[in-house]
Amino acid sequence: MGVRTALQQMRWITLGVLAVAIWAVIAWFEVLELIEWTSMDYIGRSAPSGVVGLIVLAGLTALLVALFGELGEKEPAPESWPPE
Repeated sequence: MGVRTALQQMRWITLGVLAVAIWAVIAWFEVLELIEWTSMDYIGRSAPSGVVGLIVLAGLTALLVALFGELGEKEPAPESWPPE
């Protein structure tokens, strides 16, 4: 199913996933801005906890990009059996 077909058939899901992706990118930049790079505590806005948060948000964004990549596939069905 292409992205156009997904928007036509599952508009709310596609737009919801897009909204979550935009939120994740905005949150990534907010976390990056709030990290106190000089603090090496493990509680609060320190560098180690901020980096872990950035990794989690980057992973979420990568999964959403992969989801949109799957929406662009033309043939989601498996190959016919038996093979020709």
